[in-house]
Amino acid sequence: MASPPSIGFGTILSFDLLGGAGFADGVCQNVQLIHHATSLGAVESTIERRAAIPGQQHLPPSLLRLSVGIEDADDLWADLESAIRAAAL
Repeated sequence: MASPPSIGFGTILSFDLLGGAGFADGVCQNVQLIHHATSLGAVESTIERRAAIPGQQHLPPSLLRLSVGIEDADDLWADLESAIRAAAL
């Protein structure tokens, strides 16, 4: 009997944006493909501003955490870029 395919773990990225908490919130609100949510257990990509969560205020206010799902990488980059541009307006 053949072994089942190996299932790897997803990737979590954290990055701190220039522009403060309001700008980071704007990025989270402007994503279209990436879900603005606190979850690490799904197949879809999620993003959150961790310092907005009660008890996490010790983190940088503009730190975003992105949990990468199964979407196409180019689509994720395009969504993130579009959200950053929209938040900058």
